[in-house]
Amino acid sequence: MKTPTRARPRDTAPVAAAPAPLRMRDLVRETGLPRETIHFYLQQGLLPPPVKTGRNTALYGPEHLERLQRIRELQERQFLPLKAIRAILDDTADEGFTPEQEDLVRRVRATLRGWTDAQQRPTVAVSDFVPGRVPAAELRELVREGLVSVRGSPGKGSVSEDDAVILECWAQFREAGLGPRQGVAPAELKLFDEAMERLVEREARMALRAYEGAPVEDLSRMIEQAGPIVGRLLVALHRKRLRRFLADVGAAAPPRPR
Repeated sequence: MKTPTRARPRDTAPVAAAPAPLRMRDLVRETGLPRETIHFYLQQGLLPPPVKTGRNTALYGPEHLERLQRIRELQERQFLPLKAIRAILDDTADEGFTPEQEDLVRRVRATLRGWTDAQQRPTVAVSDFVPGRVPAAELRELVREGLVSVRGSPGKGSVSEDDAVILECWAQFREAGLGPRQGVAPAELKLFDEAMERLVEREARMALRAYEGAPVEDLSRMIEQAGPIVGRLLVALHRKRLRRFLADVGAAAPPRPR
């Protein structure tokens, strides 16, 4: 009689446990936001609807916690109104570019290679800034945060024209009284870089939509001509927004007694 073969145990990979659902008290504890504020964000559509488990109870997930932390950061660090925050969150949720759009971007990059390469070629000596106007430690922080790239050693290397402008602006910030002595670190320039990253993505979507089906040379020509225009527009919009902020917030806040 043939001895029956024993079945081999199946290899089973450990299954990652699903994150435990969160309740409103968990969101309040983790974010430091009042319950009323979180309910307001839900009413305004800044948060996805929770899973209702009863008349007055609901369950939330990690996406709610991440979204609340992002909203709080945008309000506290960038002083953005809810309208602007909603636009940023909606834009972040956009899907990526289509294969056709990505192919068009590659062809545009090929036609503009000389222009883009010239902008990024390291031609300015780091010694023009360091250590005279920008301490070496602050340069290292800018490099670590991805705001500036140095070719060669930090002391004897070189940077591109764009990175030289960033270093010049940081030096002028310090000289104007907005630097480490006032508690402002070089890494806080990320605020501008992150805003610009979102702006360029939305700008690209607008341009790709407008030039869909057009010759690649037309889009390349527009990019070259529109660059300086956008630069002037951003300066004017920033100045206008700053004036409006000073007018609105300054008018709303009662004067402090001396």
